[in-house]
This record gives sequence, C-alpha cells and structure tokens, in this order.
Amino acid sequence: MANNMSWTSNILSIIRSVAALTIAGLLCTVSESRAQDSNYWTQQYGPRGSLLGGAVIGSVADISGTYYNPGSLGLSETLPFALSTSVYEYENISIEDGAGAGVDLGTTRSGIRPSLIAGTITSSLGGGILAYSVMTRTRAATDLNAELIASGAEIPPELELEEVVGNARVDGEFNDVWAGLTYSHTVGSHFGLGLTWYGAYRTQRRRREGIQEAIKTDGTTFVNIDMGGGSYSALRTLAKVGSYFKSGPVSAGLTVTTPSLHIAGTGDVGVNHATFSSDTTALLATIQTGLAAEYKSPLSVGLGLGWQVGKARLNVSGEWFDGIDPYVVIQAEDFEQQEPAQVVSFDLVQAMDEVFNWALGVEYVFGETVVGYASFATDRSGNTDKIEQADLSLTNVDIYSAFLGTDFRIKSARLTVGAGYGWGSAPAPRLTDVLQGADEGREAKYMYSRFRLLFGLELGID
Repeated sequence: MANNMSWTSNILSIIRSVAALTIAGLLCTVSESRAQDSNYWTQQYGPRGSLLGGAVIGSVADISGTYYNPGSLGLSETLPFALSTSVYEYENISIEDGAGAGVDLGTTRSGIRPSLIAGTITSSLGGGILAYSVMTRTRAATDLNAELIASGAEIPPELELEEVVGNARVDGEFNDVWAGLTYSHTVGSHFGLGLTWYGAYRTQRRRREGIQEAIKTDGTTFVNIDMGGGSYSALRTLAKVGSYFKSGPVSAGLTVTTPSLHIAGTGDVGVNHATFSSDTTALLATIQTGLAAEYKSPLSVGLGLGWQVGKARLNVSGEWFDGIDPYVVIQAEDFEQQEPAQVVSFDLVQAMDEVFNWALGVEYVFGETVVGYASFATDRSGNTDKIEQADLSLTNVDIYSAFLGTDFRIKSARLTVGAGYGWGSAPAPRLTDVLQGADEGREAKYMYSRFRLLFGLELGID
C-alpha cells in the first residue's frame, strides 16, 4: 500500500540488494500493477456479440441488446426466451525475466466463465418490451510467486552478502456483477429507444507478502518482512441509454452509459512491515476493518454500424470511456508507526485515463442454418500515471483479441461454438529498476495471454 513511511538509506540499500535476488521486487511494484480492472472490454456478451468481439452496438440482433444497445430490442427479428453463454477460459499473466534472465514469473487460471443470462419479461408493456439481464462485467485474478536460496559465488560480490534466503508472493482478484431491467420502445418502423437500469456489485481483494533473510560478508544479519493487503465490496447503480436505427441492409446505434452512483461499500486493510538488522529496527503494523469503500465506473459513449452486402455482413463498433479523477477507494485511518514512532497515512486512491476501444467483425451466411464469424477487438488499459494506483490493482496491459466461430440453428434453438485468443504486454519499469540493481541488463515486462472456448445457447427462436 502506498504510505508515507520512511526508512533509513542503509536499510533501503539492503532491501534493494536482497529484493533483486529474491524477486521481492514484486513487492516494490504493487502500486504500479494494474490488470483488467483498468480494461473495459474484457468481457463480451451473447453468442453473436462474443464471436464479433463486441462489434454489435449498431447491429445487435438478440437479447444481448439489453447491454449493447437497449434501443435495439423492439427492432430485433427474434428475441429468445432465454440466452446463456458460457466460456471456458485459460488465462496467463506473467512477468518476463521477473525471476532472472530467461526465467519468468507467472500465474495461470482456467475454468468456466459464465458471462450473461438474459430474457424478455413481457412484450406488451405500453407497446414496449421489458427484459432482464445478469452479467459478469469484469473479473480477473493473479498469483505470482518466487523463492530463492543463494550463497557464496551465486551472489554478485558487489552486494557483499554471504547467504540469502527469500520468497515473495503477490495475489489478488476482483469481480464486478451487473443486474438490470431494460425497457425498449419503437418509434415508427425503423427507430428504437431503450434504457437499462443496472445495480452493480464490485468485490476486490489484494495481498502481497515477502520475507528476505541475509547474512552479510561481515557476519551481520538482515531480516525484512513485508506483508500487506486489503479488500472491499461496493454497491452502485448506473444506466445505459440506447438508440437504434435499422433500414434495409444498414443499421446503426448510439449508446450512452452514465457514470456510476455510489450506494454503499465497506473495506478492510492490513499491513505488517518489519526490518531487523545489526544496527536498525523498524516496525509498522495495523489492521483496519469496517472502513468506508467506494468504486467508480465512468461515462462512456458507444457508436456502431452494420452493413449487409450479399451473404456477408460487416460490423464495426467503437466506445469512448471518460477518465476518472483521483478518488478514495478505501477510506483508511492514519495511525502511529510502532518503531520509529511517527504518524503514517494511507493514500488508497484510484484514477483512470480516458480510453477508446474499437472492434471489427464479419459474419457470413453459409446456408439457411449455418453462419460463420470472425473478429478483432482492442481492450486498452485506462491506467494513468497521475497518481500511485490503489494497492488492490493487478497489472497494466493493453489487450488485443481475435475470434472465430459459427452457429447452427436446430428447430427453435441456436447453438454457437467458437474459439478466441487474446494477447498483450506492458513494461514494468519499477521492477526493472529494482532488478537492475544486480544486473544492468535486466528488463521486466508484464505478459498477458488468454485462450477462450465459447458455447452459446438461445432458446425460443421463431
């Protein structure tokens, strides 16, 4: 966690040396580490929307319009009774050269990722359509570990260390679930308007821990313990307004998503820093529970276009997300450090830069019951350098994704299958600075990869 604690220059020098060997440099970079919690297009919804990379703001044709464009529902040719999409995902986040030249630190995660369940409630409410939706808006997890035992010639002589033992771990996860009601109404035969009102529940946790022990060549010893973390949950509300136009081979859409409005939240934080050497003792520890917590999501504006050319349809969408000024995520309290005595203040704030994402998707009708899909989409990080980010974030990567798939219609059901790959990388400058304390040629980089298998089911197709 970011705080105003200060250590002596001697202790800082030892920590830097030992951290460079034990990979505890991870612990020095927690405040710069952000992951998909700063990305807005990581999740896509519905079979068709997923295969087209989200390029359906102006061409959505099913119940996933509750999210992509609420104005489209009244003009959709078919609205299934229920829609469910499940994704098997294999995800890897690693730090290239994080454990030494040619040795990466990483974490993998796999499993089924449900993304959207939606359906119509009634189509006779004042001439409009009332629908519901529940979706996982964002989610991610990481777990980075490193261990080392070194002695004698294994340690660079300039560090003046005889024995080194150390380990480090950084882990965390977050989940943001939205549930909403949609009302959509047509204006004439070519234009529709709609609104989805969401309640959103965000949970997030973050923990780091590391221990470094060393014996210097002069026989003196050094022990450093660095543990800290926090978690929070926050409830908020927001709305998405959509307009949709469809005429012949052309369709278009415009959406506006409001900034979120805070309702309630609570969080916990804990930290335990201790350093013991022959000439220095330092201790800082606190546990704070039941703290006020808040999470914000930004204003966004989306625009999309669909164009039918023969058996092919071109779909393109873009969405701009406004920046978020610095705000307090968890309201921690100042406290007095145990040794040396001084008041320590936590500064757990978050901020985002504005971001623009876009997607291009093509679908082709091979027959009356078979359609193929291909797409490419960006998912840029909203990371900002204006502040030290909250300790609860993970990595900082712009993600790019490609998808291929097909769907099959069987009587009143449509089955969808597809596969996609996402990739991205970003430098880790602070970790690089720490590692270069022992090797000037070292450079660390965050690496991201994701493989997805998609299975979708629509029921109630006319």
